[in-house]
Amino acid sequence: MGDWRELFGYFNKLRLSQIIIQWSAIDNVAFYPSPYYRSLPRPPLKTILDLADEYRIDVFIGLAYDTQYWRKINGEPKTLGAHFKHFYERSVRVADELSPLVTKHPSFQGWYIAEEIDDINWRTAEDQQILFKYLQRLSQRLHTITPDKRVALSGFSNAALSPADFQSFWLALLGSADIDVVLFQDGIGVNKLQIDNLPRYLASINKAASAAGAELQVVIETFTQIAGIPIDKRPFHAIPAPLERIVRQISIAAQYSEKNVAFSIPEYMTPKGGPKAEQLYERYIADVLTQVSGFIFNGPNTRYGGVRPWRECAVGIDRGHGPLLREG
Repeated sequence: MGDWRELFGYFNKLRLSQIIIQWSAIDNVAFYPSPYYRSLPRPPLKTILDLADEYRIDVFIGLAYDTQYWRKINGEPKTLGAHFKHFYERSVRVADELSPLVTKHPSFQGWYIAEEIDDINWRTAEDQQILFKYLQRLSQRLHTITPDKRVALSGFSNAALSPADFQSFWLALLGSADIDVVLFQDGIGVNKLQIDNLPRYLASINKAASAAGAELQVVIETFTQIAGIPIDKRPFHAIPAPLERIVRQISIAAQYSEKNVAFSIPEYMTPKGGPKAEQLYERYIADVLTQVSGFIFNGPNTRYGGVRPWRECAVGIDRGHGPLLREG
């Protein structure tokens, strides 16, 4: 538990109030004792929930994730339907297995659907119908398993659709599924969106979420990609973003969301992520958190006055028990 306790100590100093775990099973590996999947020798999920209870941090638990998801959703509709049937069965199995464990923890607040939604792969009505049916079935089943808990779903834009078309797509999606929390990734770290066009897409997703009665939370990318597609053919690699850029992202997000979510604090904003991540961690505490009162900045005379810091983060877990960055 030592490494996780150390990480939660950093979370506490950053004043986080919520953690979103990206998945609790990845391919055939589970991070909890599972009779079906291959469990790690020391599965960390219970440790995370125990520490979250202790530190009074809310937790959304991700379900099953298939690392071939992005490849599989490029298939023909018949194949796509079969893939989503498999995704559904895997995630429901995980929720069924986990519910007796997680509902004992006051920190458990709901589920996170691990499949992220973009604006490139769902252009045809047939493909959208398959996606919407999947989300409808899964969200309804999750609410049946834990009626008093919420269901969260994440998406992002590549600016492949206009803001108006992006809004229409999410209106249709949320109108067909029982989603309580919409997590919109701002895409700044991977250059999917730019600071100047981010507000237009945030306005669109905010209108769609509001119309559906869902809460919008903006995911602020705390990194800058320096390798991997589309930059080059190397594996994905990123470094901590400059604090000044992150503050701009927070400022924009705060206009559309009461909650900001950082992706991802363990790798890019704690000492566990290396010297640059430690530097960002220390600067954020010194330059941002020391100037706030009750999480709201004191006023325009502060260096970053008027900007509300985040209180949430998204965390992935890899096969080696530790946090993992994953970008779709």
